[in-house]
Amino acid sequence: MATAPANKSGSKVSALTQIEEAYNKRLDNELDQLVDSFGDIIRVAKIEDKDKFRIAQENYQVECRAANIVRSVESLLGLVTELKQSLLLNDTNTLNHFTTSRIHVVSTQKEVIKDSVVKLRNNLDSAIWEMENVYYNSQYIA
Repeated sequence: MATAPANKSGSKVSALTQIEEAYNKRLDNELDQLVDSFGDIIRVAKIEDKDKFRIAQENYQVECRAANIVRSVESLLGLVTELKQSLLLNDTNTLNHFTTSRIHVVSTQKEVIKDSVVKLRNNLDSAIWEMENVYYNSQYIA
């Protein structure tokens, strides 16, 4: 029986390690793409005697590399969004803290409302008792 929880925790660690490796691989690939694209743009931007055809080729290369940079940055922003979402959804300590604090607030409100209802009931009981006394002690009762 002791090996079953160890296997569960081991598989959790293994799964988390695989997820971390996947994120690291994505991050490395996108950063490599960014560095390569910037390097290519700088390499193409050398000032030298060029004909119009060569300038047009280099312009196309720069546009392609700029598109690659935009795609890489968008992918990195998506990765950041995934990580933030994962943190928010899987951070059980914070979720438990928020849940506990909410339970405390609701319990406090419940007690205040309960006390108010008890006071209201007592006031109503005393008012009814006084009205019954007045009614039954009235000279107009037939």
